[in-house]
Amino acid sequence: MTKPLGDILAECIKDWDEEEQFALPKDAKRGNHCGVQAVAVVAQKLLGETMEIFKVQCSRIKKKKRWAGGTTHPERVKVLKFLGVKFKELNTSYTNGVTLQRFVKEIANPNFTYIVTTTSHVQLVKGSKILDQQGKVEISDFWGRRKKIYKPVLQVIKE
Repeated sequence: MTKPLGDILAECIKDWDEEEQFALPKDAKRGNHCGVQAVAVVAQKLLGETMEIFKVQCSRIKKKKRWAGGTTHPERVKVLKFLGVKFKELNTSYTNGVTLQRFVKEIANPNFTYIVTTTSHVQLVKGSKILDQQGKVEISDFWGRRKKIYKPVLQVIKE
């Protein structure tokens, strides 16, 4: 039995919408702001707008005259909550010391987006794709696939 054309189109549009949401913000640029960019993508905000929110919400950043965009895990959590992004922290006993590649292949649910910190770099994971300032690539082609996870991983909950 074949599906009606309307159902097929609806599925294609849903897939396209999800793919569009897992993309760099329109004002994306290179720089030391991987955590800010990850938050911007999951919150569906512009990079510049998200940087301003970090400056207002985070006291450490407020004090810096020349903040380039570096963030800490607690700062990202604080801004995600401020923006109303729903997420949960994965149990670190499953992720500590695991390479990004292993996390993608063995732990991550491909239906969710994850904010993952490896050493001092933050990237997004969805399915087998990684998104950072350089764009979206397959895990097998990602320059940091062998980096290890030592911070809590955040699983973004879509409503």
